Amino acid sequence: MDLNAKAAYIRGLMTGMEFDPASKNGKVIAAMMDLLEEMAATVTEHDDALDQVYDELEILDEDMDDLVSDLYDVDFDEDEPEEEGIYEVTCPNCGEVATVDEETLLNKELVCPNCGAAFDIELEADEEPEGK
Repeated sequence: MDLNAKAAYIRGLMTGMEFDPASKNGKVIAAMMDLLEEMAATVTEHDDALDQVYDELEILDEDMDDLVSDLYDVDFDEDEPEEEGIYEVTCPNCGEVATVDEETLLNKELVCPNCGAAFDIELEADEEPEGK
């Protein structure tokens, strides 16, 4: 049951109980009920607007992925990066797998884009990027 339905239910209870909005206490409760209905309507409007924003943001994110894919020849739909000089590194803190380029990899200190943890890496002889 959403907020508007709950507010309508309470309004129905008030009507069914033959609530007297003219009494001292009744005036306060009636004013609070009006406020509750107005707040429920406003929250519903904000929820609808937020849903629309999320939908538009998702479209923008997809468009940005397409743009980056076109510019840098990277395919976000595949498990393995196609581009040479791109490596996958797993964060020891959160376990997130990130892709880094050769220059970043050679700096030997990385920052996880997911959790922000900084960590060092050690390259083994067979993991050294070619040409170095």
